[in-house]
Amino acid sequence: MRRLGRGLPVIVLLIGTVGCVDLDVANPNAPDLERALATAGDVESLNGGAFYSWHRGSYWFAGPGLFLSTQSFQHSSWSCCAGLLSAIPRPAIVNDPADPAYRHFTEPWTWNYRALSAAADGLRAIAGSSTIVNGLGEEGVLRARAYGRFVQGMAHATLAILYDRAFVVDETTELVDASGALALEKPLGYDAVMDAALGYFDEAIELAGQGSFTIPTQWLPTYTETTAAELARVAHSMKARYRAAVARTPAERRAVDWAAVIADVDAGVQDDWDLDLNAYDGWWNDVILYGTFRGWSQVANFVSGMADTSGNYQRWLEIPLLEREEIFRDGDPFLYFTPYTRYPKGTTVAEQVANPGTLYKIPTAEIDGWNISGVWQKPDRGSWRWSYYWGYEYNHYYLEDWRYSEIDIDEMRMLKAEGLYHQGDRAGAASLVNLTRTAAGLDATDAAGTNTSCVPRLPDGTCGDLFEMLKWEKRHEARFDGLLSAPWYFDSRGWGDLYRGTQLQFPIPCQELQIMDMMPCYSFGGVGGDMAADRSMYRWPGEG
Repeated sequence: MRRLGRGLPVIVLLIGTVGCVDLDVANPNAPDLERALATAGDVESLNGGAFYSWHRGSYWFAGPGLFLSTQSFQHSSWSCCAGLLSAIPRPAIVNDPADPAYRHFTEPWTWNYRALSAAADGLRAIAGSSTIVNGLGEEGVLRARAYGRFVQGMAHATLAILYDRAFVVDETTELVDASGALALEKPLGYDAVMDAALGYFDEAIELAGQGSFTIPTQWLPTYTETTAAELARVAHSMKARYRAAVARTPAERRAVDWAAVIADVDAGVQDDWDLDLNAYDGWWNDVILYGTFRGWSQVANFVSGMADTSGNYQRWLEIPLLEREEIFRDGDPFLYFTPYTRYPKGTTVAEQVANPGTLYKIPTAEIDGWNISGVWQKPDRGSWRWSYYWGYEYNHYYLEDWRYSEIDIDEMRMLKAEGLYHQGDRAGAASLVNLTRTAAGLDATDAAGTNTSCVPRLPDGTCGDLFEMLKWEKRHEARFDGLLSAPWYFDSRGWGDLYRGTQLQFPIPCQELQIMDMMPCYSFGGVGGDMAADRSMYRWPGEG
């Protein structure tokens, strides 16, 4: 067998051992399948690293999580790509290897196909070797196959929510035809890629139901080994999450199969699914690290300001965009006065410092080791980024407690609430919203969307309806949890809440297109650009 050489596209290079590729370019660094995967241990070592590759593509600094978070106002930062790509007016995602941000939106493409490569090679080795099957045993084979299908679901689903199209690949994919020419099918649209992902999740669920295996923490970095039944529940929850997250527009979000989402939520996890991202073992989450980092991060007023019921938020919005700061012209600080206990209490900075909320606070050098004024920098990148508040729900991350909620049970609850809402069961949706709403100091709502607390108070000064209250709870209860640690981006995209000009998806990386000679390179986003958000549902002043 002759191997793939340098210069070939990631999609081919990374799954080059899936089939007997007969190309003339030798690559001594790529051993063939038979030599690399000769034993059951070889297969498990390769297979076990597949989720790690998916995780790296989702959560490391080079990926898109930080700028997706700032684009959706989940947090605010002027630094690096997070600041540049969340500038106002929104810039386009420039699909050019020479562009400074190119790596940040192409990184998931590379690492998800590496995950698919590992899963495909392992599954193909099992299918083609009785020695490996005997070495694994019946439960070992079930475990490898269920885990492999789960990773295939995760990787394809992630590609579907990010890119306009992608290749669906697994252990059956034929890379070349009889003449040795590339035989990959054309990339599929994101809906078809998501359908494939859901199918892989279903297979993982079915296989898990046949076994009593456990998955080691080296494969899935949970605090205890994941049982077969737990894997099935996680797969159901991922199906619910990704069905909703793939929508690019409000029309697509409404058209989601919400009955299926609700069914998967009910069959899914019954508590937070936490990962132990121990940096000493090679696991970590840079989006959490820098998205909540002391001196790097602050609350973004555009969405979070809707907690304020005093009129300060509307007063801030009335100021021209480039003149907005954390202090009004009369010297008053822009503070939120709100009954929502997630935010601090008090009418002065000093009072709010002394009375932090359960999720947000005003940090000080004396109490927290740093002062919020440290992030009031780079006014040329937008003083509208500045606020007094900092989200500290992941402060434990800096104390080497690397617990991360990959699936937050409140996220699942709000997905079900959204499904009930779209199905017309407003009372059922309200009852789920109230579980966290009332716990955070707000009055209960009902099927009519009664909002006596007036949180959220929208940019136009009106009190949010039931759907806005639902969105509010989901945003605040699952901030940074799952979906590249930027769940606000994917929800805001489907709800129509992204700021005008924000890209709605990423293109296939230009280098892939050039090497495969498939089509010209293309870009998305920017005001007036292709697949760019129109003016948001909130109609923020300054959107144009």
